[in-house]
Amino acid sequence: MPAVLATAAEARSWQEPLYRDLHQNPELSHAEHRTAGIVADRLRQSGYEVTTGVGGTGVVGILRNGTGPTVLLRADMDALPVQEDTGLPYASTVVAPSPAGDGQVPVAHACGHDMHTACLLGAADLLAQGQNHWNGTLVALFQPAE
Repeated sequence: MPAVLATAAEARSWQEPLYRDLHQNPELSHAEHRTAGIVADRLRQSGYEVTTGVGGTGVVGILRNGTGPTVLLRADMDALPVQEDTGLPYASTVVAPSPAGDGQVPVAHACGHDMHTACLLGAADLLAQGQNHWNGTLVALFQPAE
């Protein structure tokens, strides 16, 4: 158990800054290019086979660990065309072209997709480090345009 807690503490050291970065730099549906790049890089660092461009900007990481069940875990990555009024020091100030094509809109993570992404990356990393405790295949799917 102490090893798991130490591994979780190490993951938290990069998860919280990642969450804040994703929160501060949201991307609208079908435009999650920066987020997808961050996700793909982190999965590769954890030893996953990575496929990008799934459904446009989606990312899939596969970790094969012997025979056993295949489990898929999913997180969504996109943000919404809304103004963030939280007052957080890492609040979004991003604007992007309106999906309707009529000017610019503010963009924010108002549904927690930034947290979903950071949490799934943390879980994927912990499972990669703990492969001696499980068998099978893990698929980590980061969905665009939810």
